[in-house]
Amino acid sequence: MMLHYDPQRSSTTDVVRQAMIPLSRLPGQGGQSLAALLRPGRSPMRSRNVLPETMVTHSWANKFLHLVAAVVADALKEDYFGEVAQIMTTVGIAPLIERLEKNGSCDDSYWICAFCINQHASICSGFGTPPDEGTPQFARWDTSRRDSVTGDLFQACPCGQQQHWASTSPDRCEMNKFTDMMALLQNRVEGFSQLVAVDGQFNVFERAWCVAELVEAHYSGMPQNIEMLDDTELDIYADDLSVFKKLTNLTVLDCSSSRPEDKEAILATIGNVAEFDAQLQAVIFGKGGLLSRQFIGFDSLDAAGRAARRVAAAATLMRAKSRERSLPTRPSTDT
Repeated sequence: MMLHYDPQRSSTTDVVRQAMIPLSRLPGQGGQSLAALLRPGRSPMRSRNVLPETMVTHSWANKFLHLVAAVVADALKEDYFGEVAQIMTTVGIAPLIERLEKNGSCDDSYWICAFCINQHASICSGFGTPPDEGTPQFARWDTSRRDSVTGDLFQACPCGQQQHWASTSPDRCEMNKFTDMMALLQNRVEGFSQLVAVDGQFNVFERAWCVAELVEAHYSGMPQNIEMLDDTELDIYADDLSVFKKLTNLTVLDCSSSRPEDKEAILATIGNVAEFDAQLQAVIFGKGGLLSRQFIGFDSLDAAGRAARRVAAAATLMRAKSRERSLPTRPSTDT
């Protein structure tokens, strides 16, 4: 199964398409989520039914290795997952299992969409509606349907199970239930939290589903933890402010999704885009925000003031952008 897997290149999308979906296909027709197939009675890996204690927000374009390493690092109470990833690819998982056993974290449970959603009822038969060719959206879509190592197109799953998407059958769709899932588990599991696995390009903050999960968790008062590759500090005084500018100019209107229809469905649930964008800035940079401690300078009042002004300016700009986009186009008076 997926013999060409390369931990330094293969993405979560690669693994879902070429390992999880084939492994979770049932004899005959259709399939289940991989988590359902690993439930008690079906696999010696699980001995009891459990509710997840943490949900993981991550980008499928990120390396699968980094997703797994981020989860393990979180269970080990580490702030960064780079060392864990290195151990996995050089020494192996044995020393990590030993550490997990020592700190009593082997039974920690995590909800990860790739494992817990039935991909056979969601995406296995295709790749969604292609955007217009020659656009950045088409380039992202085309990349998402190709293997990161070989460049080959993924093979569609022939299981024949009916697909339920947010845009066509929202009631039966599994992918649009994250707010309900989060509310349910927050009510049933004491201390239920969110783990944000941040990729090296910070693309997790540009994915429509991810930012929706971030804001929902923040709004509901759910504890939010972050795992980054290393302790590289982001200096707000540095000449290169590309990452900082990228994050402070985030708007859900510019976020992407594998299926354009999914983004449209997410936007349809957002009453006020400007307020949502401001909330997103609070999630990232606000007091106790996910990345506030990662930026050098937040430990001084002057730097905090400078950052706050930049965030406020970005929020103002986003509100202006939102108003402009909502205005009807005025007919041209040129002759």
